[in-house]
Amino acid sequence: FNPMRKILAFLALGLLLGACSGKLTSSKAEDLVEESLKEKPMYGDITIYTGEVKDGFLSEEKYKLYEKLQGDGYLKISTVEKPVLDWLGKPREGEFKKFYSIALTDKSKDYLLETKEYDDGIYKNTMKTYTAEVDKVSDIHIIPEMNMAEAKATFVKKDKTPFFIFEEDQTEFLVKNVGFQKTEDKGWTSMRKTR
Repeated sequence: FNPMRKILAFLALGLLLGACSGKLTSSKAEDLVEESLKEKPMYGDITIYTGEVKDGFLSEEKYKLYEKLQGDGYLKISTVEKPVLDWLGKPREGEFKKFYSIALTDKSKDYLLETKEYDDGIYKNTMKTYTAEVDKVSDIHIIPEMNMAEAKATFVKKDKTPFFIFEEDQTEFLVKNVGFQKTEDKGWTSMRKTR
């Protein structure tokens, strides 16, 4: 799709919707983002690896967090030793590699958003770390010729889960850009962005 066509399409859309009125205030923008969050909640998430991982697969720092979650009953970790194989695929006598067998417990399943195979016998589990709630919307920039607006939304990190310990950003707030579109029939609507 050629960029010039996209611009022309936006301009044509702008002309069609130009007759619309209605201001986009901070409180209206906050209401729109709240509605959007009701339809599609926004979560913080991190990755937990499960299956049999080689010793050294996780950094020492990460492994300590895994151990903390095991202590709290959210992960089950056991050590497995496997024989080292020679070039023929036969075990070398007395040589073993250390692996960790990591599994989610039933207690952690409430926070599981998605599981995907990562590698042979290793899985990436996307775990919820918090739920985002809108705190305020500011810096509204309206682009009248496109019937669009962009703003900064500040979200509060609520309902933190045990997996929050893996979050790099341990602060209470999160700021993201959000977009809004003005339509003829509905007025302003949220087009939530996540950048």
